[in-house]
Amino acid sequence: MSCILLLICLSVPAIAPDGIQPVNVVSDKTNKLWFDAWQQELTQSMDYTARQLDSFFAVAGSDAYRDATAEGRVSLGWEPRSRELNEFDLRFRVRVKLPALENRVDLVLSDTEESDSRNAIKAARIQQARGQDNTTIALRYKASDNARLSHRLGTGRRGQIYGKSRFQDILPFNEQLALFYDTELYYYNRDGLGAEAGATLQYLSTRDHVFRFNNRYYYRDDSESWFWRHDVQYLQPLSTHSAMIYTLYTEGTQKPHRALTEVYTSVRYRTNPTRDWLFYEIEPFVLWLRDEDFKPSYGLALRVEVYYGKGT
Repeated sequence: MSCILLLICLSVPAIAPDGIQPVNVVSDKTNKLWFDAWQQELTQSMDYTARQLDSFFAVAGSDAYRDATAEGRVSLGWEPRSRELNEFDLRFRVRVKLPALENRVDLVLSDTEESDSRNAIKAARIQQARGQDNTTIALRYKASDNARLSHRLGTGRRGQIYGKSRFQDILPFNEQLALFYDTELYYYNRDGLGAEAGATLQYLSTRDHVFRFNNRYYYRDDSESWFWRHDVQYLQPLSTHSAMIYTLYTEGTQKPHRALTEVYTSVRYRTNPTRDWLFYEIEPFVLWLRDEDFKPSYGLALRVEVYYGKGT
């Protein structure tokens, strides 16, 4: 069962997060080792699975399903900190393109909800998500690749059935400054209605340094309250293979009154020195939680992240 889970987990949109673009380091076949062959075989096997899945939707006589592909990412991490040494983290995201449905529908599998902060350490995820099974699998519909509105139907958040509509767009002010924003409305069969709204102001310097100011608000019908998250990130490229990401993250609630529940700050080093699909991260951090009377907890996150798929 664990092997099946790992195979499923090794799949996420093959877009390097945090602004670091994968660099094709290994071009000479003589330099390829067993894990290069493993990564290629994984890509081929997952594409085969995608084609088998897409063939169920294929119209008689059509072979469009032969172009179905899967792209993925999995991150394995150990995030020990004072007062909590056994903090392990597994993150994954899978996207399967379904050309038999004219590429308007794709299958998405993830360990967390789309709007959750992917950059946050596990101990700093929103309180309502910690210790819960938030694995989601859903069919996502978009009228076109450029459509701002998308719809999802699937299961997630402790096995609940849900439907979701999401609108997202970009408002560019100039070549360096832009505003990314989105809104969501969804319904879970046990938790009821929920809504989210987020906005990110991003500045790109002439030296390709990136500054982001992220804001997000959540409404949960089951608790009848709002939650908020604000964080500031600064990304500093060091080379074509590495970067530093500096983060200051805050989170809190609105009811019964606006209250801070946690703060953390970190410096993350991210690099892919040997393979375009293999990333390493080291992230020392300090975390303050209301549940721990805001006493500082010092930690060090160590991660390995693998990508596969045609877009790797």
